[in-house]
Amino acid sequence: MKRAIFFDLDGTLIDSAPDLADALNFTLDSLGLPTYSLDTIRNWIGGGASMLVKRGLSGSKEIIDLDENFFHKALDIFMEYYSQNLTNKTSLYPHAKEVLDSLRKNYKLALITNKPSVFVEPILNHFGLDHFSLVLGGDSLPQKKPSAMPLLHALERFDIKSNEALMVGDSASDYFAAKEANVPVVLVSYGYDQDIDKFDTPKITSLQILMEFL
Repeated sequence: MKRAIFFDLDGTLIDSAPDLADALNFTLDSLGLPTYSLDTIRNWIGGGASMLVKRGLSGSKEIIDLDENFFHKALDIFMEYYSQNLTNKTSLYPHAKEVLDSLRKNYKLALITNKPSVFVEPILNHFGLDHFSLVLGGDSLPQKKPSAMPLLHALERFDIKSNEALMVGDSASDYFAAKEANVPVVLVSYGYDQDIDKFDTPKITSLQILMEFL
């Protein structure tokens, strides 16, 4: 029997890709580098801000060797711009809030995201997402997804076993973190990671379907 549900944020509960793309393209343009389409950047999201900036500088999901000082300059530009433009174009996915409203009545809910913590609370407040007993950003612990550490931390905080939880996400990071923590995982097919079909785990087209796995 499930007692807790762990949710990813970007690509699972919210579609933040348009604002992240604007922030990345502003950064790249400021540095005199090529910018990219929303569809391209959408597939780069999932590893946190640092990973997104590295992919932007590399022009690919595969990271090239980058000058450390140049990377940090780019990251600073990105963080500053994004901090002031968090929810210009970001939206909740259909049924996200109503599903959370329903689940909170019977389950403990945790948010486990790779997004820097400084961005998480303002976004949750903007959308009225006060459903979570535990919120972990990408810098809340020494390791983030795909490490199992955030999920293991949540299990300990909630005092539950791994099979009493369910991870809901959209990416390889969510899948591997859950597998390492022995937590069952369901992936949403509408998210950002275009490579999730290779994972042998349930996939859903809407959060409304989540109830079937509880």
